[in-house]
Amino acid sequence: MEVLAKEVDQVAFDNLDYPLFTTKKGEVPLWDHPFLKGSKVLPKKYYPYTTQEGVIDLIRRGRLDDTDLILLKVLGDAICANEDQLRRYMQSIMSPSQTSKRLDRFRTSGLVDRWKIRIRGQEETVKPPAPFTLGVAGFKLLKHYYNADFFMNPNRWDDYGIGAIKRFTAMNEIRCIMTEKKIVNKWKWNAIIANNQRLKFPLAAAEIRTSNGNVNFLIDRAQMNQNFIGYFKDKLNVWKSVFEKYGTIPVSEFPENPAFVVIFTSTFSVAEHIHKELMLDTYPFHVWLCVEEDLHQDGFNTAFYRPNKENLKRIKLEF
Repeated sequence: MEVLAKEVDQVAFDNLDYPLFTTKKGEVPLWDHPFLKGSKVLPKKYYPYTTQEGVIDLIRRGRLDDTDLILLKVLGDAICANEDQLRRYMQSIMSPSQTSKRLDRFRTSGLVDRWKIRIRGQEETVKPPAPFTLGVAGFKLLKHYYNADFFMNPNRWDDYGIGAIKRFTAMNEIRCIMTEKKIVNKWKWNAIIANNQRLKFPLAAAEIRTSNGNVNFLIDRAQMNQNFIGYFKDKLNVWKSVFEKYGTIPVSEFPENPAFVVIFTSTFSVAEHIHKELMLDTYPFHVWLCVEEDLHQDGFNTAFYRPNKENLKRIKLEF
């Protein structure tokens, strides 16, 4: 679901200490908005389970069924997803209203946490679907039953804050779309490159089915309020060294498919700026840009761009 901030406080934007990049319609995408604020909202009846024994007892007493566990696992694997995305992830198992009812029930036990997200100055006009993260009980439950998997400890959101909420919610949009299209074989957050944990890693890696065979996408998100030029320059230069050594960018625990770096941006103007500053066509591996505004406007297959000297050439992918 796309939400845009259409009423711009120009004075506030003029005081930003970094550039503002708008869509082709002059709007600021919600999940890249500089004035986004958010906090966890606890339910009126809040009785969180805080021990492993307590959450296991929820299963033993039949308070949680197999479908509940599936929904919790889907959220845990997503790290942070909004209500609309969770409804779509679960659409083959339950109706959207059933997903929302279960999430609401989970909140009272501390299985999940709900976040209220608003834009400063537009609190009553822009009300996006609420992001959800695992609560203390949900984290303890999943770590007990899926001990080898990564799940975000809810205590870490105090340090990561709204910036991480924006980042993971935005990334889950592209992840959710690929899941709906049934083109993703595997997804891994913070995937390790070339079996070396010291190398800079992509925010996520995905094995994708295409009409010409499977490929590995190394996906990362550009956020306006970060130094995304320096961020991507450092990563791309590290991966250039890896490519020169291996002839590809190997992703640990992934098949040896052709690798494509995919920079996910909220607007075409961000994508243009990245290419202008970093000359993406000069890297020895494929670097594509996926633009969120085009994704929502025209569909996933036509939201990709390939660097072509000083320009970006829009391409159509066949999945």
